[in-house]
Amino acid sequence: IKTINKENTPDILDRNSFSYINTKDIKAGTVYKYKIVAKRTEGGVTTTSSESAVTTMSKPKDVTTLKISKRTQEDITIKWTKNSQATAYVVQRSAENANGSFSAYKTIKTTKSTTTALKNTGLKAGYIYKYKVLAQRTKSSVTNNSNGKTVQTLTVPATPKKLINKKSTATKIKVAWSKVAKATKYELYRKAAKTKYKKLTTTASTSFVDKTVSTGKNYKYKVRAYRKVSGKKYYGGYKALKTTTAVSAVKGVTVKSYLRRGLFSWKAVSGATGYDIFVKKSNGKWLKKASTPYRNYLTGKLKLNKTYTYQIKSYKKVGGSKVYGTAKTFNVTASDTAYGKKVSGTWVEVCTETQQMFMYVNNKLYCSTPVITGYAYNSRRTTPGFHRVISKKSPATLTGPTWNVQVSYWLGFTSDGQGIHDAIWQHNDFGKEHYKNPSRGSHGCVNTPTSAVAKIFAKAYVGMPVVVY
Repeated sequence: IKTINKENTPDILDRNSFSYINTKDIKAGTVYKYKIVAKRTEGGVTTTSSESAVTTMSKPKDVTTLKISKRTQEDITIKWTKNSQATAYVVQRSAENANGSFSAYKTIKTTKSTTTALKNTGLKAGYIYKYKVLAQRTKSSVTNNSNGKTVQTLTVPATPKKLINKKSTATKIKVAWSKVAKATKYELYRKAAKTKYKKLTTTASTSFVDKTVSTGKNYKYKVRAYRKVSGKKYYGGYKALKTTTAVSAVKGVTVKSYLRRGLFSWKAVSGATGYDIFVKKSNGKWLKKASTPYRNYLTGKLKLNKTYTYQIKSYKKVGGSKVYGTAKTFNVTASDTAYGKKVSGTWVEVCTETQQMFMYVNNKLYCSTPVITGYAYNSRRTTPGFHRVISKKSPATLTGPTWNVQVSYWLGFTSDGQGIHDAIWQHNDFGKEHYKNPSRGSHGCVNTPTSAVAKIFAKAYVGMPVVVY
């Protein structure tokens, strides 16, 4: 540092100054040495102090480019160009907080000079992160960092954890999904059979009522969240749902009562998978009693002089879930007669609609079994009414226009040859609605599993009531 003289000409450094900025001929990333001496001139005599030296380095150049190469819900990978002056790179990060503020930049990694990428893991989905990469140069035991190149991005927004059918009617489907942190809005899409997905709505809500659907039709929905930052949308993954509108409500319910049982039947509902039957308890809650694919239901024994309230709900099953139609509610009061007659002691009941048979001994249920009765749509139908056993044989030979078969047990109850007997040709496949199939329905007899008919035969007697309804 040069001192010119003392005649009112200032030195390069004013004697009251304790700093100096050197801007001339400075090159980035270069080591410079400075020496400082104090001078004093008095009476024409100049003296100097001993030298004080310092070695420093100008800041190296920044990396030319810094960019985001990959983003997921939990990771961000950044890449930068190699800097010839760098002997290492310092990677710093500022993270968004839940309230939208940002933390101060903190060093998360110092890499080798040969490393020009970093995968930052363990991040929060949908949050903004700012990265700064500083070129670090060490030479002659001196280290300095560049000002730093910055880039901002955010992790991929989270995929909604669930998408559910909140409620369906015959004309509406309300879908709902879980909230996604930092989401600006959500995009909901729908697909019907043989069509492509079409966007239904963009909404800040976490539910939507779709009113453009048809009764009993299947639909697929998918929803995704996005976050909008600086005019750009960042999308998360899709959550999908397969569901349906509700089928129509049950109509045409017929209620009958036989020997303290209620027998319900109704019209088929187009598109229905099945029907659930509920009874109203004394506390006002509904108790599910049965689920059936058929259009009839036979209750257990009911209390006399008591009115029961039942509901039938049609449903359609999609993706393991049931979507119900509107419930049909009705009442039934038990009757203790069948065809105007009371029975007691030991008797047999046959319900042709539900393909069930029951035997009571001393007024208590002794045996119940699925059966196959006569073909329902012509003269082969098992005759409804109050009958009595008129013949009891074991074994027996049954003959007819096209058959001659041997059975182990026979309990005839009509004069035209209808009776209860075993039927090994039914291959233990009883119940269901085989009586509606001309190749499976009998010619009026009650085909019964051998084990069940053996029990019934043991307690039956000629003259025993057989009630068919």
